[in-house]
Amino acid sequence: MSERRRRALTSAALHAVSHAVAVVYCLMTLTGPNRPLMLTAYGCGLAAGVVGSWAATRVTTKASGYRVSFTLLMMTLVIAALGAHWDGGVTSPAALGFVTTAVFVAGYTPHLRLMVGLEVLTVGSYVVVAVAGPPAPAGHVFVYLAGMLVLVSVCSTQTRALARQRSQLRALASLDPLTGALNRRGLAELATFLFTGCRPGPSLLCLDLDDFKLVNDRLGHAAGDDLLRRVVATTRNVLRAEDAVARLGGDEFVVVLGDADRDSARAAAARIEAAVRGLAGVSVGSATALRLRLAGDGRDRPGTGVRTRLP
Repeated sequence: MSERRRRALTSAALHAVSHAVAVVYCLMTLTGPNRPLMLTAYGCGLAAGVVGSWAATRVTTKASGYRVSFTLLMMTLVIAALGAHWDGGVTSPAALGFVTTAVFVAGYTPHLRLMVGLEVLTVGSYVVVAVAGPPAPAGHVFVYLAGMLVLVSVCSTQTRALARQRSQLRALASLDPLTGALNRRGLAELATFLFTGCRPGPSLLCLDLDDFKLVNDRLGHAAGDDLLRRVVATTRNVLRAEDAVARLGGDEFVVVLGDADRDSARAAAARIEAAVRGLAGVSVGSATALRLRLAGDGRDRPGTGVRTRLP
């Protein structure tokens, strides 16, 4: 939630700042052509940025954040094209609005295809102004276009490298380094997601290896660590792709079964017990979150869990 709002707020703030700079430029060059029209357009852009900043603080979904950013981007392109055209074409300082927009799109658009589409739209807007406006030196247009493409490439590459690093760090923060299972933080995040909305289950299985301490005492901690890794790998092999294994600590594990009722949870527990039996003895308990339908609103709510214990 905070990341979505931050992105939308950054987009709106940069939109407002860029148009504020354009307003100052118009005020410093009042003797230039079409200054009333330009001031009106840039003033509208500044106001839209302020309103967008307010709207960004109320973003609740990814779609709403995209709508705020996309609306402001389209307004920026239209105003940048009109401002450059009124100020003498692509040779005008106002044409820098296309460059700043291209850099912003490259740096703040997470999806590659969407970024490419928006960049094509930005560069295309510049070309339209170059064709429709007063003639400009061919070298000037070429340098502008080449410069935008270079900046877009650099910013896009750096942004995606940083995004990969952040994704890796988030994954490391949520995984147990020994077994690769979820840690307590990863389990809490997954549970928060599963218990939001109306869906069957989820079910939890609690696993505890029998006499694990004896393995460490007799064979050493390296053997114990290897056993934990093999238990996690074996457990994953009998689960669905959407299920998850978490390690609480020591030899205690939790298996999260999304969209699983009581019978499905017991069947999964039996499969795990049978698969792990060749490695070590294991005690398995299960709990399923029931969904209670409340009268009046027709919606389900998490209810009392049903706990069972395998013999």
